[in-house]
Amino acid sequence: MNLPEKYLGIVTPDEIDKVHYSLPPELRHPLIALAKGEKPHQVATNTEQAARAILQTNQNWLEKLKPRLVDTSDLTNASGALGEIRAYGALLETAMSVTANPTVSGKKVVPEFDVDAGDGTVIVEVHSRQLDPAQAKALAESLKQHRADHKIAVEKAREKGNTKGVITSSAIGVIPLGAPVPGKAGDSVLTNAISRICNIKKSEKQIDPSKPFVLWLDLQDPTVWGTSISEQQFAPLYSEFRGGEVGTGALWFALYGRKDDPMIEMRGCDYRQISMLHDGRFALSSNISAVVYSLPRATVLMEHPDPTMRLPPHFRASLLKAPFFRLDLSVCEWTAGLVASYLSYQRAMVAAAAKALIAFNPP
Repeated sequence: MNLPEKYLGIVTPDEIDKVHYSLPPELRHPLIALAKGEKPHQVATNTEQAARAILQTNQNWLEKLKPRLVDTSDLTNASGALGEIRAYGALLETAMSVTANPTVSGKKVVPEFDVDAGDGTVIVEVHSRQLDPAQAKALAESLKQHRADHKIAVEKAREKGNTKGVITSSAIGVIPLGAPVPGKAGDSVLTNAISRICNIKKSEKQIDPSKPFVLWLDLQDPTVWGTSISEQQFAPLYSEFRGGEVGTGALWFALYGRKDDPMIEMRGCDYRQISMLHDGRFALSSNISAVVYSLPRATVLMEHPDPTMRLPPHFRASLLKAPFFRLDLSVCEWTAGLVASYLSYQRAMVAAAAKALIAFNPP
């Protein structure tokens, strides 16, 4: 259900229509996809609930975000703004103290939030992953071509005296994090996904060296993810369906993987071991205390095994109150060394499974 009169409490119906009709049909604006119900209801619900919470605590922040929400010159502005709204609202639900746009001593770049559960402040930086540029271009061209083909089909139907409606359809496969380059060694949907996630906010400009730092990855953009990312991606290894298919979790390896770690992919019915091409984010940097993955129905905390600044215990526990928090999928440092021990087991399990499964391939 939308907020009364104004969407998210700040955007009028006329402004919604202006955004909607200012873009060509093949371009989808993330705000319109939610406001007009074009995309999954859960993402719209999450966004609207977050906006309601913000209106009660910091309406001025939300009003200042409006120009980005209705921007049509660069759709990533609206995408990023919506991700920040969802993150802000989720943090407010934890009952922690949340300060927007805190200053970092000696830096001009301002992070999104400073969060305090009573035992120390934590910097939270939000990022909304965008559709791979090549995939976005291909999708727009496909939609444009389909509309042209549909127009021709309608004209032909009218020439034949058909006064009924004409239905046409088309399909295109979209790989949000980028398609593999044919012939490029080691390039696949899996390795591309791992690489793209690993490199998010790689410059770490928003980090305050005196405080723990959490990278909040909003993966709910309605124009990027046709369906929500599978929760299987949070595991280093998973099976699916009934035929023994096995896969490797890109969200896990993007953080915890190490160069040359074994991973498993399927080639037809055969198990195939491939190697991690580079270190994961946590092996590359100790400045990030943890990553939060935010999906439509899952909020998952994955902590660094040995960060420069560890999360305060109350912050960690308070996150359990965030919408759809999944403790079963999270990797939490409840006691010192727990994450490192867990990862050691996971790596040994993946390596042993890869070796054993490949032995089952037919000669």
